[in-house]
Amino acid sequence: MKKSITIRLLAFFMLIGGLCLVKAAPAQASVSGVTDLKQTGAAKNSITVSWTPAKDAVTYNVYYKEAGADSDYRLSGSTANPAYTLQGLQDGVKYYVQVKASDGTTESYGKTLYDAVTLPDQIRGLKQKRWYYFIHILDIEWERKSGVTGYEVTLSSNSKGKLLQKKDVGTASVSFHQVKDSVYTVKVRAYTVYQNVKYYSSYSQINCIPQARITKLKLKGGKLSVSWKKVDGATGYKIYVSNKPKSGYKLVKSLGKKKGSCTLAKIKGKKIKSKKAYYIYVQTVCNKGKNKGTSGALYYWSTKNGSYGYL
Repeated sequence: MKKSITIRLLAFFMLIGGLCLVKAAPAQASVSGVTDLKQTGAAKNSITVSWTPAKDAVTYNVYYKEAGADSDYRLSGSTANPAYTLQGLQDGVKYYVQVKASDGTTESYGKTLYDAVTLPDQIRGLKQKRWYYFIHILDIEWERKSGVTGYEVTLSSNSKGKLLQKKDVGTASVSFHQVKDSVYTVKVRAYTVYQNVKYYSSYSQINCIPQARITKLKLKGGKLSVSWKKVDGATGYKIYVSNKPKSGYKLVKSLGKKKGSCTLAKIKGKKIKSKKAYYIYVQTVCNKGKNKGTSGALYYWSTKNGSYGYL
């Protein structure tokens, strides 16, 4: 019994001694985060931000990524000052900007600005998407930028330069109604509202050209005759023919702006056959100034039934 008590006492004192040998881990140093992070400057390829200095901070690390992106934040750079300009950014884009204070070894939690923007440059990808000449609607589209507030779009007469329609849209597309069979000039510029001021990009512009409307199609005596409505502002026309409605079209004739009809006896060296079906469409050409172009091809006409279809 006495021996048992002695062993227990010995174990107790060994435990106490062991605990005394364990040193408490030092508390990890921490740096307070920055506050009042805000955007103070904007340009096409840069964003300037500032913040209230953090206690014990030696430097500040500035990170960024495009708004909504799944990627991780990238380090833009470091500064000892409570302000920084991020360089090399894309124009017209919204960014998330995050700032972390550092004492040289430890970073604070990040303070994030979710609506930093660069100013817009000239838009890209402006094009004529579709022209429905039966219902007189012209669709235009271009590349969308996340930091752009809206777009100003104008439709003007190509031949006289007269402004016909003007729209302000928030999307990267627009439709013009009640358009005629005429070449138009469409101009688009982006704008971003930053600190209650509208900043505009320069204009991008294209010629919008309607496909020539076929008015008569005749197949007789080994000849294929086609007539179309002349397009105001056109500098020429291109005639395409195929034996299939959806594919195989070949350019068979290019004509000047004064022409409104054409008769074909051969297609690429092969004679026209009166018992064979032919499908045809006419494209409009406009080669004026820098905005040279050719219309799309949405409709074809058939000698089989004298009607039209969609390509």
